[in-house]
Amino acid sequence: MGWSSGTRVFDSLAKWILESKLIRKDKVAFLVELIKTLENKDWDCQCESAYFSDPIVLAAFKEVHPNWFDSNGYLI
Repeated sequence: MGWSSGTRVFDSLAKWILESKLIRKDKVAFLVELIKTLENKDWDCQCESAYFSDPIVLAAFKEVHPNWFDSNGYLI
């Protein structure tokens, strides 16, 4: 994507999703689709997101990349 443009897109939409009145399950589902879409466009600097440590965002990343987490659910 180039020059963290995916992170800017992710952060903009993640902010809206996280601040919305959606239930947690739907927030995770939207974030999963956003992550998959951006990664299909070569987004590779996910950890630079301002929201990377948010529990809901981490739940979405865990769904997309379970191998990024240890058996206790902690990011490796």
